[in-house]
Amino acid sequence: MKRLISLFLFAALLAGFSSCAGGLRKDADAVVSVSILPLEYFIYRLTDGHLEVNVMVPPGASHATYSPTTAQFRKLSDSGIYFRIGHLGYEQAWIGRLQEINPEMMVVNLSEGLELIRGEEIDHGDHVHEGGIDPHIWMSPAVMLGVLPEIKNAISETYPELAEQVEVNYARLYGDLTSLDQEMRAVTASLGQKRFMIFHPALTYLARDYGLEQISVERGGKEPSPAMLTHIIRQARQHDIPVIFIQQEFDLRSAQLISQETGAALVQINPLAYEWFESMQELMQVFKTHLQ
Repeated sequence: MKRLISLFLFAALLAGFSSCAGGLRKDADAVVSVSILPLEYFIYRLTDGHLEVNVMVPPGASHATYSPTTAQFRKLSDSGIYFRIGHLGYEQAWIGRLQEINPEMMVVNLSEGLELIRGEEIDHGDHVHEGGIDPHIWMSPAVMLGVLPEIKNAISETYPELAEQVEVNYARLYGDLTSLDQEMRAVTASLGQKRFMIFHPALTYLARDYGLEQISVERGGKEPSPAMLTHIIRQARQHDIPVIFIQQEFDLRSAQLISQETGAALVQINPLAYEWFESMQELMQVFKTHLQ
């Protein structure tokens, strides 16, 4: 009997030790939520994957109209932090409900303090960019350089057991981001052509920060009418537009027509891809190939 009790106590101590040593494990106390997939990439780089990331808008879904699932709400209720972009249609519709579900959760609005691009209210048919604010801040390396400290500070404050690790990873990640920003500036400064076309204007901040001009095919957030397509084709020819970007989930037919009529290359992009650095490198390669 004494031997059995001793074995039981040893097992209990071992389990307790394992629990303490596992302070960096993923569990219900180590979850953060984010609006879009690219933010998961930055959190993974900062924490080496020790935080579980609950992405509220999954791959292939619209960040304008998405409705969260029960499983996502459950993960949100366990989250210590919610990182929001700030002006996505999904966020405008759901942020109040999300905060009600987990009132103790830290909510970090990554658009706060940024110089946002505003215009007239844009009606995209199924959603409106409230106040004319363009939400695509994550598509500019220059903007992400300013946002990254906010992500780092929030994680270190909420999960102090990760603070030392986050600081080390932050230095590396910030260095990589600085190098990318410098490379993007060098590439765009060398371009002979600064204009490009895009269906949904997802590269507004990138164009502003790196001296490019984005011409949107969408008008009022809707697919162009035949008359508008004729105008866009004329505009593309007038400005000698060499490339048209279109998001992967968009119907290609109108873009293919413009490409055929103007000779502009048609390039599909995915602004919501997880591999954010890879997406930026691919954009630079397209610029170097088509905007020289």
